[in-house]
Amino acid sequence: MVRGLLIALLAAILPAANAQQVRVVRFADSIPFRMGEVTSRRIVHPGVGAKKTTLNLSVSQPGAEFAQHVHDYSDDTILVLEGEVNLRQGDSLRLFKAGECAFVPTGQVHGTVTAGSGEAVMISFQNPPDLILYTGARDSKRPGAEAPKGVITPGAVKFANFREKNGAFTNPELGSHRAAGSHRRLKGNQSFRTKVPAEGEQLLFVWRGAIRVKDSAGTYTAGERDTVFVTGPAELEVLGDSAGETELIQVEAPPASGKAAR
Repeated sequence: MVRGLLIALLAAILPAANAQQVRVVRFADSIPFRMGEVTSRRIVHPGVGAKKTTLNLSVSQPGAEFAQHVHDYSDDTILVLEGEVNLRQGDSLRLFKAGECAFVPTGQVHGTVTAGSGEAVMISFQNPPDLILYTGARDSKRPGAEAPKGVITPGAVKFANFREKNGAFTNPELGSHRAAGSHRRLKGNQSFRTKVPAEGEQLLFVWRGAIRVKDSAGTYTAGERDTVFVTGPAELEVLGDSAGETELIQVEAPPASGKAAR
């Protein structure tokens, strides 16, 4: 079993050697994986060249549970884009809704249960990537599975409202040292510039609207639920490419020796 797991992990890592510096990951090309009663999609992962971050999207029906689990060496940030969910830790439930996020430090037991009467849409990013998550080995609801081996520390999971920001919503005060998350709104041709340091990574997930991303090599376009994934060094201009407002999530994962941006 261990050998098979290692082979699966290597298969996920090896394609990274040929990763492009700027890559548009179409949502249609995302890969499904299941945890508990929820099927999610992995969008950014080592198979597309990521070494410092992931990006997953989940659409969960009322009452469905994304099984409790633990990341042994990764922090997890969960954003609710639509609907509402309960963050579950053991028997404890804490409601958070569209526009809010939860930062879960390494080693903390956690899962989600969809609340309310409608579906919930969530994205999450783990820093660094937790490859075991995609194998199903962390699914505590599978037959014969043991309870997740981690801790539940009151107050360790931090909550924030990301949608009220037009900029960074995670920071070291929240406990986030391995990545920085920002919420961006762009109208028409409004733009911002961003840099990715050598060995750093950045992703731009489009929730509403569309973007154009320019670097010295060319221009890249991404629509709703698409993601632009960048490995450094790179300097980019990001422009709104929609008649209406564009809403996107930016995740910056600096080198291991660096600090989270802003």
